[in-house]
Amino acid sequence: MKKILFLLLLPITCFAQGEISNFWESGTRGISAVINDKSDSYWISRDPIVGSRYGRSLNLNDDGTFNSGNFAWCDNDCFYHSSGTFKKIDETHIQLQINSSSQTILCPDGEKVNTEPRDLGIFEIKYHENGYKLIKINSK
Repeated sequence: MKKILFLLLLPITCFAQGEISNFWESGTRGISAVINDKSDSYWISRDPIVGSRYGRSLNLNDDGTFNSGNFAWCDNDCFYHSSGTFKKIDETHIQLQINSSSQTILCPDGEKVNTEPRDLGIFEIKYHENGYKLIKINSK
């Protein structure tokens, strides 16, 4: 009986693992907030923002770096940007470090640039039907 149950669950397990593996493919994705040192979780859309004139994006690059920012069709708004590195811990965990962050002059606090590296800790990657959720599991 246990063998039959295992054989029935194997395809589901492989499918879920394959979906998580897709997270590591480089490319642009939608994100709920620009990567920062204040958020403990992020919703990430599996599909890139294509042809959109405004929104937030996360780009995971093949060299282990990321860029995260928001954009709009006009330049007279508050824009945030961060860039840094990510390290794959295993198939379901990622470590993020911000190396640079900035905001434009039209933001409530005015223009700011921070180039101090900040380790954000390790995040668990959870698969959802329409994307992924990064949930912080520790901090350094």
